[in-house]
Amino acid sequence: MMATDIKFISMNNLSSKYKLSVSYSNKINISLFLISFSLFLYQICLLRIISISDYYHFAFLIVSIALLGFGISGSFMYFFINRFKNQPLILLIFSFGFSVSIIVSFIITNLIPFDSFKIAWELKQIFYLAAYYLFLVTPFFFGGSFIGYVFFIKEKPGVTYFYNLIGSAAGSLLFLFLVPYIGRIGIIITSSVVGIAATFILTGKKYFRVFIVLALIFIVSTAGVLFYFPEVINVRMSPYKSLPTVLRYPDSVVLRTVENSYSKIDVVDSQSIKSAPGISLKYGDIPPSQLGITIDGDNLSAITTVGKDFTELDFIDYLPASVIFTAKPGPENILVIEPRGGMDVVGALHFNSENIYVTENNSQFVNLMKEDFCSFNGDIYNGENVSIFETSSRNFAKITDKRFDLIILSLADSFHPISSGAYSLNENYLYTSESFADLIKILDGDGILAVTRWVQFPPSENLKVLSTLIDSCEGQGIDEVRDKIFAFRSWSTLTTLFKKDKFLPQEIDSLGQKVGELNFDIVYYEHAQEDNVNIYNKLEKPYFYNYYKEMLEGSSGSREEFYSSYYFNIKPSTDDRPFFYDFFKFGQVPDIVRFFGKSTQPFSGGGYLILIAALIIAIILSILLIILPLKIKRVNISIKRDRWFLIYFFCLGFGYFFIEIPLIQKFILILGKPAYSFALVFFSLMLSAGIGAFLSSRCRINLKWVVIAIVAYIAVFILSFSYICNFIISKVLWQRFIYITLLVIPLGFFMGIPFPAGLSKAKEARGEIIPWLWAVNGCCSVVGSVVSVIIAIHFGFSIVISIAALIYIAAFLSYRKFRIA
Repeated sequence: MMATDIKFISMNNLSSKYKLSVSYSNKINISLFLISFSLFLYQICLLRIISISDYYHFAFLIVSIALLGFGISGSFMYFFINRFKNQPLILLIFSFGFSVSIIVSFIITNLIPFDSFKIAWELKQIFYLAAYYLFLVTPFFFGGSFIGYVFFIKEKPGVTYFYNLIGSAAGSLLFLFLVPYIGRIGIIITSSVVGIAATFILTGKKYFRVFIVLALIFIVSTAGVLFYFPEVINVRMSPYKSLPTVLRYPDSVVLRTVENSYSKIDVVDSQSIKSAPGISLKYGDIPPSQLGITIDGDNLSAITTVGKDFTELDFIDYLPASVIFTAKPGPENILVIEPRGGMDVVGALHFNSENIYVTENNSQFVNLMKEDFCSFNGDIYNGENVSIFETSSRNFAKITDKRFDLIILSLADSFHPISSGAYSLNENYLYTSESFADLIKILDGDGILAVTRWVQFPPSENLKVLSTLIDSCEGQGIDEVRDKIFAFRSWSTLTTLFKKDKFLPQEIDSLGQKVGELNFDIVYYEHAQEDNVNIYNKLEKPYFYNYYKEMLEGSSGSREEFYSSYYFNIKPSTDDRPFFYDFFKFGQVPDIVRFFGKSTQPFSGGGYLILIAALIIAIILSILLIILPLKIKRVNISIKRDRWFLIYFFCLGFGYFFIEIPLIQKFILILGKPAYSFALVFFSLMLSAGIGAFLSSRCRINLKWVVIAIVAYIAVFILSFSYICNFIISKVLWQRFIYITLLVIPLGFFMGIPFPAGLSKAKEARGEIIPWLWAVNGCCSVVGSVVSVIIAIHFGFSIVISIAALIYIAAFLSYRKFRIA
């Protein structure tokens, strides 16, 4: 995005400046600040909106859409720049068009029935996705055109750039503070209102009445639509998410909704909520009444009613927790991770745990449990022996000095079939080798780590848990993992227990007896025999036992062969590739094609199809709306003669976003919340790259040293990130914000220099092809934001950033050829 802003500066080369009065110039600066502020406030808001309608990992889609809008505005400005005779009116049209299009495009896209879950079997979903692009791009087109035209008419681009960057940076950060008070819809309306304010600041006497009338018509029309059809502004949530599913049940009602900058929490009362994951089929009664709680409309968990004397909780004795506490009865110190509705905390209290520590990364869950619904849940979060830590497990593991007898990773997300749309694109830093290593380190000498996941068939999630656990142990030098594992399954869940020393024979006997009492099935323990497994919840073959045995008792070489030959991707999840729910392998492509349009994708192809569809749409729209206008105008260019210029700006388009996107995803681990990472990286890169671009226009900077600095920085970042992460993640949140900002700013500064440097060089040699260079860079930026995600999923963030280093080297080598061109 920074590269796109820089493009507008060079439009000054296309025509002479307009002479502006000081007062009017100041008004333009203020309006530019407001438009830039509103533009990025709206963009960050879209990231949250798409998190609620689908999932937050569609961030790449919003970034791609924003870049497309900026790119289109660049080509449009070049195409029509000399036809704009009435400068004040053009600015008013752009700013007012931006304000109107925010509301209109949002309402229209909200009515488009795009659903990522359906893309695997409905071809029309691809067209809906294309419609998303076209309508959401409109505000970015008008906003980009306004900014571009300001750069065109202003005499001091440095000052203009300052207002643009400060406004953009302020919009990125202030979103985090505004949402808790005015909500997402308030942000949308605020963005539009700020745009209207920018319009009226520029409106002179000549057009004042006209725009007063237009503004009144727009405000009255919008108010009328929202009054009579309020549903059009409500975010349309996928009907396959948990909350819409529950609300379709008669008499279901949302009791409480709270929202902040990174999540929307709903508490719902419904007779359909009977949540007891993995409960034994021997339980013949009805569990106590429950309320449902969802985050961004999904991952339903239950708040269970608890009396003051903890009666009517006998159903817990039939849950997998009963086996877990048989392995570690009455633990002195127990850690429960992300319990959401608190089921595992209730279990810990029921089984007489002495000191219960809870990590919950979302403060809204804690507030609801401690205050709003404390009387319903038995006030469990305010108990004397319950300590709540509002942070991620990764942060807690770094700062605690406690050692735990038992650590439970709560099953806090809903059952998601492998075919469920884009869920496979979801990063999860809890189920990685490094995360397991952190948890194992804070286990007591004979402590137990319990991981429960849903049973998928064919096996997927549980095998990935095991492969990740094995990889984590090997990384710490822990051998003989097979004698440290006891796994069992119910009809719907599978629990893997890892004991830091090893399970003793008497412990195995006790666990086996408890599993049999509940009609659960043993999956694995060392020396388990095939006739002891797959008895109650019977499958055609003892698949889970066979696979666990293969992975735990085979050599590392045979295990790798098993990973490669298995149909799903079950290789360990790591911090560099934290896509725990990604089971896609390229060998599945023939089956994806065969099943497309006929049924759900059984092999996690749905999420990958969305990436491919988004990539194709981005390429097509970029060519049609950015490249084609220049082709129509027949801007003179020769591929043979101008190839080095084209290669240079091609590389910059990809290189910038091959760094930005991985940085956003990497820092989710440290900050714990995607919204924080998006806002902070946007802010830091925009500000620092703008400073770099500004200084490069004032003094001569050798591009060779700039590229060396970028490449060296990337190399150091990759090699030292684990150490940097361990250092920063242990700090309090505001300190993490500062450290990450300081970490990003030097890189952003150098990344801001190559574009204006190349543009200046191209202007000297081939000024007439500058529009093509903007277009090529714009297209590559749009496409690069999607491609970087695809590469990260398959090969990891470090590979993406490494490729960025090679791309910048290629850019420099082509830059050196400019003299020859």
